[in-house]
Amino acid sequence: MTDFKPQIASHRDALNELLERIHATYKVRDLSDKHHHAWAEACSEFHSFQSEVDNLLEKVSAETVAEHKPLRKFVFDFISVDPIYFRSGYEKERLLKLLKPLDFTEHERAVLRQTILSRVSNGALREYRRFCQLIPKIQTDDFLAELRTAEQSTNDDISRRAAFALEYVVEH
Repeated sequence: MTDFKPQIASHRDALNELLERIHATYKVRDLSDKHHHAWAEACSEFHSFQSEVDNLLEKVSAETVAEHKPLRKFVFDFISVDPIYFRSGYEKERLLKLLKPLDFTEHERAVLRQTILSRVSNGALREYRRFCQLIPKIQTDDFLAELRTAEQSTNDDISRRAAFALEYVVEH
């Protein structure tokens, strides 16, 4: 089965590069017509950018993620890479919402657990709550132990994010 991770990383890098070009040209766009044209061109390239990742994201729906193995693999590769680029948080929120009713394989649960632990350590973004809503379906004793250890961190941000995740734990 196809490994989508390199495609996703390339997509992320291309979009971030295009956005950085917009920011760089924006700062000087009023200096001359040439600078303004460079900024407008950067904006146009950003807005017209399309990759196979966009096509795959458009194909993902509740039905396809449940029934189409390659698309399901794409979704979990996307979550595993956890790309951060303009509007990626909205896409991840949508994907996580589609995943919520599904049963997961052990590999898929591991991907979700690892992503949550990474977010606890490195920062929560807009879709963090959606990740945490999946905790009852993916929790293990080891995972909970890691979250509890993180909750005791001297770093207040890590401690707060871990405590937030632990609110979703279902005790047996």
